[in-house]
Amino acid sequence: MKNQMHSDEKVWDTTKDVEAMLGPSAVVMSAIGLWQPPGGRPAGAKVLVTSAVLLMMLTIFLGGLVQLVLEPLPLEEILDAVFTCACSFTWGIRVMVIRLRQRRVQQLVVDVLNMRKRFTENAAALRKKYHRRGLMVCLAWVVFPALAVPMWFVEPAMTKKLVTTSENTTMVIRKTPFIMWMPMETQTHPNYEITYVAHLSLLVCSVSPTLIIDLFFACLMTAITADIDILNNNIANMRLYKEDGFTENSEKGVEVTATWETTYQSKKSLAEKSERVDDNTQVLATYSTDPYEQLHRTLAKNIQHHQTLMSIVGDLESIMSESSVLMLIVNSINICLQALGFVDAFRPGAKRSTVLKKVLTFPAYINQTAHFCWLGQAIIDQSERLQDSAFSCGWADADQRFCSSLRIFMLQASRPLKLQIGKIFTLSRNLFLQILNTSYTIFNMMINF
Repeated sequence: MKNQMHSDEKVWDTTKDVEAMLGPSAVVMSAIGLWQPPGGRPAGAKVLVTSAVLLMMLTIFLGGLVQLVLEPLPLEEILDAVFTCACSFTWGIRVMVIRLRQRRVQQLVVDVLNMRKRFTENAAALRKKYHRRGLMVCLAWVVFPALAVPMWFVEPAMTKKLVTTSENTTMVIRKTPFIMWMPMETQTHPNYEITYVAHLSLLVCSVSPTLIIDLFFACLMTAITADIDILNNNIANMRLYKEDGFTENSEKGVEVTATWETTYQSKKSLAEKSERVDDNTQVLATYSTDPYEQLHRTLAKNIQHHQTLMSIVGDLESIMSESSVLMLIVNSINICLQALGFVDAFRPGAKRSTVLKKVLTFPAYINQTAHFCWLGQAIIDQSERLQDSAFSCGWADADQRFCSSLRIFMLQASRPLKLQIGKIFTLSRNLFLQILNTSYTIFNMMINF
């Protein structure tokens, strides 16, 4: 973007605008110091909260890794330790990316806000519709983790294992939420209770910021999709509406010299738009009175809107790229690991609490992967409509200059906007199917192992 933020450049306080666009996710991220709205108050001591979260994620990762190295474990516990190590590593990387690229994220949000302020034609209703849709997506996003996390609280307390020692005595081994090394004996009282509470704190403090980051990017992707839909409508509604100095659909026959809105289809008359007009007053504008010139100016503004969207999608892609690739790779592995719970349900002697924990965790990772791919597919679907919208406009009544510019725009729009992460994968419906296929392949290998 042309308007880059510099360290010494003052930006207006966007806190309220950001909260209105991105919802509760931006509020929570600001509260924990993970990210601050452009022009808002500095994070200050809140950064310590983010540092503590990163330290907790590092503790889970290193603890699980040390446990795998120091002590031979059964296959089931090895898989659990690999699962927690992979998750904590991915969570930490995502939090670090947001923190280290905070200025780029702030610039991206400023660009989106500027776009929403600059391009307002026929936008209010659609943006409100997509905002409601974004809130529904966020609600659906939270439901599955909210079902899975309580089972991680309860399941270890319900799982006990009897071990016979070399002295022919039976000892009860109680399970902890995480398979990780601890610098003390965890089976004695009150060490077990302390370990249990510490693990639960690590779980909540690690999962919550990751979920908030997901919602943050989901709201951004929804806002971008809304503007592409707005652009589609504005392009399809480009028409020549002036005939003999009068607007074609004016109820009162108001004489109009030139206005920007006359090139768009609208159900509202100028009077309904709070314009100061009457039957004997002309509406003056700074643009040419030539309707063909007005139509071309409208096309130029829509092209600028499209160029702005291209830049914003490119910036979002560069911010999400590496961490999203890692997340999707880990998710494909975690999906098959948790799918083993369905197999365990049919095995004799399987613990119901363990099976239920895996069965409830499985849709949480499916949900996260599916939502990102679905939002990416929405951007592709809306941008693929741009050519059809351009062909649906009133180009047949326009002059040669307009048609030539429209052909150039259609050539540019032939390459749909998309979020390509890692320069390899595109967030789309096909990627989701590929991830499921990969997970199923790994699942079959593990079943036959």
